[in-house]
Amino acid sequence: MRHPLSSLFSCALVTVALALISCEGNTRLEWNLQNNASSDVYVVHKAWDYSSIPPDTLFVPAGETLQLGINDVLGGNATPWAPVSFIDTLFITTASGALCTKDWTETDEWGIVSQEERRIPSNWSHIYFFRVEDSDF
Repeated sequence: MRHPLSSLFSCALVTVALALISCEGNTRLEWNLQNNASSDVYVVHKAWDYSSIPPDTLFVPAGETLQLGINDVLGGNATPWAPVSFIDTLFITTASGALCTKDWTETDEWGIVSQEERRIPSNWSHIYFFRVEDSDF
């Protein structure tokens, strides 16, 4: 005959397991500008999630990488999103005013590193790098 506490323990264990399995998980999107040009650049940047906030103008020294934004989205997703789905504005200029001609709206122009952070619940991070060179101006 089974002890009543063992049935209660089994029921509690199943409940906890179901709660952990049914968690939504998370997807983290992080986007960066990597300035591989020989001169400093200025970036005018705005993300869709912050549509009520005016765009930022940021300074990126030559040879430096600057994090432009991070966004956490409910639900773990292994597939990276197209940057145009979460970035509204991205203008890059040199100090002399030359505008970057590299098309940031094309996903293929970004370096993307994807990593599964945790399996249950599913947590993924996608780190995007938009690299600019002297030839992009």
